Amino acid sequence: MSMTEEVAGQVHLYPGIADTHTHLILWQTKEMEWKTLFQTCVEGGLELALDVGTNTDTFQERLAMVNQFDQLYITDGLSVSKSELPQEDLERRLDELEKQVAANVGGGKLVAVGEIGLDNHFEYGGVERQKELFAAQLDIANQFDLPVVIHTREADPDTYSMLAGAKLGRGGIIHCFSSGWDWARKYLDLGFCISFSGNVTYKKSECIQEAAAKVPQDRILAETDAPFLTPQKVRKYPNWSGFIGYTYDCIAGLRGTLPEELAVQVTRNFKTLMRLPL
Repeated sequence: MSMTEEVAGQVHLYPGIADTHTHLILWQTKEMEWKTLFQTCVEGGLELALDVGTNTDTFQERLAMVNQFDQLYITDGLSVSKSELPQEDLERRLDELEKQVAANVGGGKLVAVGEIGLDNHFEYGGVERQKELFAAQLDIANQFDLPVVIHTREADPDTYSMLAGAKLGRGGIIHCFSSGWDWARKYLDLGFCISFSGNVTYKKSECIQEAAAKVPQDRILAETDAPFLTPQKVRKYPNWSGFIGYTYDCIAGLRGTLPEELAVQVTRNFKTLMRLPL
């Protein structure tokens, strides 16, 4: 049995559900045929998903993928890991990003800049290079009046400071939230939504679970970050959007609600943030 068939057999979704952060192009690195599996998601009730960028070089390929499904939307951005690139290459890619956003904003599919941010765990390129890349992309988001999708790992003080200083017109998403409630509250005060991934289902994620229980109803999102961070119940497999229901089960349990009700709320929150029709 192929990996595509194996994971499809474990699909778990609810009507109208959303996956607010996935990487379709990476599903195939795990021997999962993305188009077949995404069709399975649509048939299972997935209302929308956001394919998130990390590299301008793959944007056109990703856009062609996203255009095959009404349920798919896309972001464009340079991940923090790109701060390791030589300065000339990085400047070229930032120029590409600005041109790609300019050419696609307002077209219905491109809804945000991301994922962008800071990472002190891996220290890609060093702190100052990371901040320079982050700041340049925050400027692009402001220039085109787009929200941002934020990656922050062991870097909350600097991430918060830079987001506060950028005075973003549209706010955005703190994706794969992995800190405690105190930081969630600070990001909420800046107007951000907080998104939880499969790691909220892990036994040692008490601080993440506390935040998932407390984030206001109109600011909570859920994601796979596929093919990474597979929920606990199916952790032996690579992640994909068809597993998002397991994460909703966990979050709904923490909040004392039904996963079906959470699915409706998260989809509404995402559409409101991205200015999509409700």
